[in-house]
Amino acid sequence: MKLRGILSLFAGVAAAAGLVSGAAADPVADFYRGKTVTIVVAAGPGGAHTKYSQLLAPFLKKYMPGNPDFVTQNMGGAGGTRAANYLYNTAPQDGTAIGILLSDTALASRLEATGVKYVADKFQFLGGADQPLSAFILFKSEGIASIDDAKKKEIVLGSTGKGSQTYTVPTMINAMLGTKFKVITGYQGMGGVYLAMDRREVFGFQGVWESVKFLRPQWLANNEIAVIAAVSLKPLPDLPKVPLVQDMVSNPVDKQAVELMGGNAILGRGWLAPPGVPAERVAALRNAFQKSFDDPEAKAGAEKRKMSWDNATWQEMQAQAGRIVKADDAVIKRMRDALGLH
Repeated sequence: MKLRGILSLFAGVAAAAGLVSGAAADPVADFYRGKTVTIVVAAGPGGAHTKYSQLLAPFLKKYMPGNPDFVTQNMGGAGGTRAANYLYNTAPQDGTAIGILLSDTALASRLEATGVKYVADKFQFLGGADQPLSAFILFKSEGIASIDDAKKKEIVLGSTGKGSQTYTVPTMINAMLGTKFKVITGYQGMGGVYLAMDRREVFGFQGVWESVKFLRPQWLANNEIAVIAAVSLKPLPDLPKVPLVQDMVSNPVDKQAVELMGGNAILGRGWLAPPGVPAERVAALRNAFQKSFDDPEAKAGAEKRKMSWDNATWQEMQAQAGRIVKADDAVIKRMRDALGLH
């Protein structure tokens, strides 16, 4: 009896220890420990998306359970559609592949301009480091200082592809306002567009204004560029007198289309996970991103590099993707017609 009692006591202790051990176990940390998470960047190397991902990588490792490594993989092409299709259909769905796509990736899913094989709001958004505002940025040497000037004289703009805002926005503005932007596609990411401008192959682009400050500060120092119009829902903070395209259109459907484009700023520096990643790993990734955005050292690193830091929550991003997916068919038809998609 005494021996049985002792054995029973040991069994109880062992069971209690097992319960404590089970409670303390972290399956997310266990999964990520020793692994590498690939950040698929929907652009070529040298652009702002790559720089933001590289800046955040050590902080994500710090805050992610299991402390996996984070590495970037550039996958430019088709205005961001190539990377979006890959993440949605081919990439591992276990949380070891995430992505930073273009701000217009969600809208491209409705416009279906470049072989889209994804539904934007099925992605699981993780959070954004910034909310970049877009504008028409041109070399002053071409003599175009306003949208009215662009209605009278052709100017060549660079673009990454027909699924990118660098193509869709100027092409739609041509149809809505009568401008004469000539868009040359095929450049490898915004890095390729910037190089094309350096070589004077193209003389402007429609894209993120803030990026110019840290990618080509010499353009500003030498007073080489003009910002003639912003494609955003609010003025550029440092250039509040630059007119907004949404104030230039009068047709109600056109105005809705421009507002839909301008609202994509919230997706501009945002990361996401493929649709199939388990919920507990998505939650851990979202938490790690938010802690990284809040880290004073990360903020200081961005400030040192002159990179804007205006965080967006994953909830805001998920909601914007949903708005685009559910947008009025008449507005999408107008945009498709303007792009020549019939």
